Amino acid sequence: MNIKTSLNLRTCGALALVLSCALAGAALANDVNKPGVISFGASTAEMTAALESFCQSQTVKPVEPPQIPGASKQSQIDCAGFSYFGAPRLAEFVFADDALTIVWILTEKSEEQALVAAFKATFGEPSHETAAITAFSGSRAAIRKDVPEALYYSQSVAASYDAFFDQQVADQ
Repeated sequence: MNIKTSLNLRTCGALALVLSCALAGAALANDVNKPGVISFGASTAEMTAALESFCQSQTVKPVEPPQIPGASKQSQIDCAGFSYFGAPRLAEFVFADDALTIVWILTEKSEEQALVAAFKATFGEPSHETAAITAFSGSRAAIRKDVPEALYYSQSVAASYDAFFDQQVADQ
């Protein structure tokens, strides 16, 4: 093999690697699967430690009065800079009686159509769809549209969310 052929092969190999990385990055940017750091049932302390490398900053605060049905105590970690759907976001990790129960990830209204399309591609047809929400009960995930957010929730509140989504559909 001459030097020109060798350089061309190296250039092609480098370009293939760059293209492969770019395609993988684009796929990750549109990934709406439940982020792997979310561990429903984990304590506030466990999640604070787990989120250390995912947040530019974290704030833990109590939520008074508790709004999660059946919870005697509620708190929240606000995680600034959480990477989701191709951008750094504010993510709210909500705890009922010190067990991670709900995660809200704030998005932008301008992303709504792309987010809904990504959720449908990932989770299939929605279980509930209204002007305010698109929900995927089987995956315990939803998109809130009035306040743009992605939602992931634990099995412990699934029945409450299903009832809420059912009511939303009935009310439209």
